[in-house]
Amino acid sequence: MNQLFYPKSVVVVGVSERPDNLARNIVENLFEFQFNGEIHLVGRKDGVLYGRRILTSMEQLPDGIDVAVILTPAQTVPDLIQACGRKKIPWVIIESGGFGEYSEEGGQLEQTVLQIARKGGIRIVGPNGIGITNVHNGFVVPFVKMRSRPVTKGKLSILAQSGGVLLTYANLMVSANVGLSKIVSMGNKLDLNEIDYLKYLIEDPETEMIGLYLESLERGRELMEIARSTSKPIIIHKANTGEGSREIARLHTAALANDDKVVEAALKQADIIRTKDFRSFVNAVKILSLPPCRGKNLVIISRSGGIGVVAADSAERHGFRLLPPDPKLQEQFHSLFRAKVIQPTNPLDLGDLFNFDLYTTILEQGLRFPSVHSILFMHGATAEEKEPSRRFIQAVKDLSTRYQKPVALQYNTDEEELAYIKKALGYPIFTEPEDALTALAISRDHYRRLTTAKEKTPPYPVDQNRASLTLQTAIKEKRDPLLFEALEIFQAYGIPSADYQVVHRKENLENALSKVGFPIAMKVISSEISHKSDVGGVIPHIESLKKAEEAYEKMRSLNPEKVSSVLVQKMVSGGKEIILGAKRDPSFGPVVLFGLGGIYVEVLKETSLRVAPINRSEAEEMVLELRGSAILKGVRGEKPSDIEAIVEMLLRLSQLMMDFPEIEGIDINPVMALERGAMAVDARIVLAREHSA
Repeated sequence: MNQLFYPKSVVVVGVSERPDNLARNIVENLFEFQFNGEIHLVGRKDGVLYGRRILTSMEQLPDGIDVAVILTPAQTVPDLIQACGRKKIPWVIIESGGFGEYSEEGGQLEQTVLQIARKGGIRIVGPNGIGITNVHNGFVVPFVKMRSRPVTKGKLSILAQSGGVLLTYANLMVSANVGLSKIVSMGNKLDLNEIDYLKYLIEDPETEMIGLYLESLERGRELMEIARSTSKPIIIHKANTGEGSREIARLHTAALANDDKVVEAALKQADIIRTKDFRSFVNAVKILSLPPCRGKNLVIISRSGGIGVVAADSAERHGFRLLPPDPKLQEQFHSLFRAKVIQPTNPLDLGDLFNFDLYTTILEQGLRFPSVHSILFMHGATAEEKEPSRRFIQAVKDLSTRYQKPVALQYNTDEEELAYIKKALGYPIFTEPEDALTALAISRDHYRRLTTAKEKTPPYPVDQNRASLTLQTAIKEKRDPLLFEALEIFQAYGIPSADYQVVHRKENLENALSKVGFPIAMKVISSEISHKSDVGGVIPHIESLKKAEEAYEKMRSLNPEKVSSVLVQKMVSGGKEIILGAKRDPSFGPVVLFGLGGIYVEVLKETSLRVAPINRSEAEEMVLELRGSAILKGVRGEKPSDIEAIVEMLLRLSQLMMDFPEIEGIDINPVMALERGAMAVDARIVLAREHSA
């Protein structure tokens, strides 16, 4: 892929001398950014553009040009791709629209293009994008005019599906004086997609940080693996966040784990920084360009006491700890104030101090303390203060680098001065305390995850053969969902479940009861009845054979043709209801879910998710990160639930989903979390479409 980003020769196809010709802009950009390779032009008519002849046929080109950039009507592209194959051009950037994004016929045209490209050994960028920009060598081929003067070479590379979004981000970075390395408009991702580009960029020495804008994410699991393989920060702005779980609505888990919840959990697991808008994306880039925040100890310094209080509230929300100042440092600071009416606390109010050189001294004293991990400095400048402020901001930049600690600078001044500071001093500026603290939290959390060893939980000894036999029998008999078989599979995987017996005939009921023992619950077994309790298909607290026989008759009468059997199950008393579940996400693969059950899931609507396989720490986080987890810890004198038992069930459930791709999803609802142990009471397993009836 280095040949794609660093070509020695390029041909632009679709060029004319007309002023409104878009392909002409591509050529102009190459000259504007001083591309140092050969430039060839092809169009429908002879002509000369920027001193280069416009050829009228691909056959007139020399063989072995590195990259072709095509901007012609979609219908012409297949023949042009064939011509590229004949001329041994290995990389093609298709900026034309009118393909799969436009119509069904356009989608078919895309597939034709792809088939021709694969036959000719050609890789494709796009279609329906604005191509590639490499600031380092001037290979800039968008069809919109760009100016080189405000763009600086840097270490941030950006990938985006949308050309418009990509240009927006590029402009925002230029405005923030963030240097760029490579930007790619992926378009329809017909061939190359974010995974291909990421694999290249994590090895690219001119890229230290990667940003992505995605509307679809088809290879999420690979994205996680790539992110875990690199120390380079990856920031994603993921749009198009609607629910996508309607296809497997047969599971309660699916409703609780929509696509965006899965994306959120997966990105967090892989230490990919997710932002929800342009502003937070830019702020993340700003803070990650500074030294890392290595902990939660924060010092706030402000020229306004009121703004310092606002920042302190925000710092607490973001999990920072405001260290009380060291007594010696406090005494030193106090001696600097003219009026002794303000105590130097944290936040430190510089209200009556107007000596900017002393600001530098105070900042350095704070950074020198080993226990201080980061500083938020909130500054503002009026007209006569602009010049000393410039010197101070340069000092902030130097001190942050020297002590390798981030100083988040929030600066209020007029727009003209702010633009000058960004351009001349090249230090990231935040406009609000909340922006700065959100960004510092991103740096802190990224550093913590980067330096935390990724543990692996060894697999449990399980009876995989027994579980496989149960699954294969159900598949052969075309039974789906699996009800009592789910409990059989759980037993094979060491997931505790209440004792049960399946009764097919009334005369077998007494024998089943003798094995299970009273009290029992009886449940209808029918693939046609999803919510058994809604139709009287669950009868609890049965304590005699007579009551059991009456319950059996009642269940058989619900639907004599569809009710094949009845489950007799030991009642589990006490404990708190929780939900465990799993589903197979089309992008990320098996996903495990935890939530509070019973009324809590309806009221709190809180669940946690992780992409399998999970380790013990991730399973513990799943349980404890919910606000409602306090219920499991015991409140108002109640005894706590066995959280360790829940953690083990999650780990075993994760292992089960990894072992059997035949399983589409699992509901274990409810699980009774007891003082000692946890017990699955009801469950169902849904098979993947190709294995279901």
